[in-house]
Amino acid sequence: MEGEKGKRIIKVFCPCVCKVVQIIAEEEQRLDLGSIARAFGLDPNTLKLNGYYISRGVDLVASSVTWKSLIRYLSARGLSTGATGSDPLVVDGKLSKIGSKSFGAFPALITGF
Repeated sequence: MEGEKGKRIIKVFCPCVCKVVQIIAEEEQRLDLGSIARAFGLDPNTLKLNGYYISRGVDLVASSVTWKSLIRYLSARGLSTGATGSDPLVVDGKLSKIGSKSFGAFPALITGF
């Protein structure tokens, strides 16, 4: 999948729920922080990737950050990029209150393993 028409598999780990998911993302796709947060049951307004808070619009999609730009930024600083299971992006945030949010169907781009 890596390199197939600009797509890549990114592994994301959330230590507070001990869960790893894979995201299939196109390099020029903006980060959908709401979907990532829902995959882990986190409040999307508190979500951080590798300790970085990424600005987002009201739709919880990053306003200017693409997967390609995020991976380049993290790689240049020697931080995990999600390329392998031993090098996942680390997601952190506050857990959502049970029953307070709709946890509808997740996008097909996120799969647990």
